[in-house]
Amino acid sequence: MTTATLNIRMDADLKQSVDEVAKSIGLTSAAAFNVFARQFVAHKGFPFAVVAPVPSEREFAEEMDRIYSTMSNGQYSAHDLIED
Repeated sequence: MTTATLNIRMDADLKQSVDEVAKSIGLTSAAAFNVFARQFVAHKGFPFAVVAPVPSEREFAEEMDRIYSTMSNGQYSAHDLIED
């Protein structure tokens, strides 16, 4: 079997977390990505559900505060509702 190199760009903190988790289960991050790639091919797509993360209550409240502050400062635009 010949090998090929795959370069992946990701957030440095995410890479560190991937390395730590892989090491904790006795793998390198490269081996972990090989496991993922094999499962991706076997499932003909992601081997797990890909969904938007649900924000925590704190994150949601902070986002609502940010939006409220922006609107209070007059930085908004009105939009008409789109109906089918």
